[in-house]
Amino acid sequence: MNRLRSPRPARAILFCFVVPFLVGIVPAPSLAADSSKEANLASPVEGSVWFDEDAGELVPVEVDDQQSENENRDSRWTAVRSNKSRTAPAAPAAATNTGFSFARLFGWLMLGTLLVGLVTLLAWVFTNSDFDFTPGSVEQSLLTGEQLDRQTRQRMEHLPEALRDTSVNPRAQAERLMQAGQYNEAVIYLYGHQLLLLDRVHWLRLARGKTNSRYVRETVRSQPDSGQRLQQTVAAFERAYFGRHDLSQAEFIRLWQSNAKLEQDIQSADSVRKPGAA
Repeated sequence: MNRLRSPRPARAILFCFVVPFLVGIVPAPSLAADSSKEANLASPVEGSVWFDEDAGELVPVEVDDQQSENENRDSRWTAVRSNKSRTAPAAPAAATNTGFSFARLFGWLMLGTLLVGLVTLLAWVFTNSDFDFTPGSVEQSLLTGEQLDRQTRQRMEHLPEALRDTSVNPRAQAERLMQAGQYNEAVIYLYGHQLLLLDRVHWLRLARGKTNSRYVRETVRSQPDSGQRLQQTVAAFERAYFGRHDLSQAEFIRLWQSNAKLEQDIQSADSVRKPGAA
């Protein structure tokens, strides 16, 4: 019985040695085959124009860049940045000196013409304006003397046409004619004298085109008493000049006395207007 059982351990030992040996030997051919296949697959371009067999490497292919250069090529929105230097744009041609000088000269001429026109306009306005830019003051030449100051002669140009004799003092001429008995002519100069006085203290404003009644209304609004005295002179002037009525000596003497009171009122008002007057 013991002899029949002895071969089983021997088989087991043989199996343990043989099986690992077979396992290690059998896969070798398949692995070699796989390696040869991979070697064949690793060089698919061997024998073609793209493979250099002497160097054992691929032939590089040169490709030209077909993208056009533009000023936004290096923008952050562009994925690919180019390091190629861009040529600077050509500078615009400079303007010729002849054109620049002509434009400059034309501008200066226009500016000079504008300034001359402005000065001329201001001079015309100041010369023809009815507004008196000097402070109101009664010059003694209006009351006494034969010569008139320059400003008074300029203001006489705004008197009615019959009163524009700038060669004489209206008051002095009225007094001479009164002494000569020429009362119709004397009242003309007396009226002009009163208008110049009232204009100087701004109780009326001399201007061509104004009527006698308008002068009276302006004076009445400023000084009622002086307006009434002017009204008396205007009434006598219109009767003598337009109506051709002769004025009597007594009537003219009353006008002359009324004129003396008007002069006193104007001198009193003028002394108050002067700086430092009591």
